[in-house]
Amino acid sequence: MSSNQDVTRRFTAAQNARDIDAMEACLTEDCHFESARLPIVADGREAVAQAMATWLDAHTDYSLTTVREFYVGDEGYNEWRFKATNAAGERIETHGVDYYRFKDGLIEEKNSF
Repeated sequence: MSSNQDVTRRFTAAQNARDIDAMEACLTEDCHFESARLPIVADGREAVAQAMATWLDAHTDYSLTTVREFYVGDEGYNEWRFKATNAAGERIETHGVDYYRFKDGLIEEKNSF
């Protein structure tokens, strides 16, 4: 079983590669995702990965980088920066935090703030 930090890093790499299969491999079957910043709520492995891919598809030349991480037991926090070009051709940069809950070495819950 991999560490929670490892699975979070694999999930970030999968997002940067826009690799839906790799994203799904990091999630539990009953995974839940919710964004406080965007109107996105998804339940289930496939729905969560597809929601992430759909959001990424609204951007070009994007990169998601981890600023710092903190993990205790089955929970973790990941501070990140997202840089991209949006559909209007504008360069954007956002900064946020994800809360993660893990089960059996996979992401069970991801909430973005």
